[in-house]
Amino acid sequence: MSDEPERVAAPPIEPAVAALRMEELTLWVMQHVAKFSREHKFTLGDRLVETCLDVTAALVDATYTRDKLALLQGASRALTRARVLVRIAERMSLLSARQRAYFAEVSDEVGRQVGGWAKSVRSR
Repeated sequence: MSDEPERVAAPPIEPAVAALRMEELTLWVMQHVAKFSREHKFTLGDRLVETCLDVTAALVDATYTRDKLALLQGASRALTRARVLVRIAERMSLLSARQRAYFAEVSDEVGRQVGGWAKSVRSR
């Protein structure tokens, strides 16, 4: 037996899968907002892009911060705001039903990942 203290493995850092997936979705949103009509690009479009960037930033920050729960809850709320904005964009014929469905599918996936991450943080 050695006199060295037993080393305890550091807990693994949560994979930033949600942040990466949200980054992809944000890029997709930015590419589609660029095609919005001028009268909506700088109102609804900017708000949608900013909201998606807020979600992405909160998830990245949560990856590197001890106090993750508040950031994850904020990301979840912002993701809900983004979903509302996308539904409005569809109603205004700025996005197609297919594009809205794609956003809904990916944002639901990100939402489930964020919820699972928050649940694991609460149980610690």
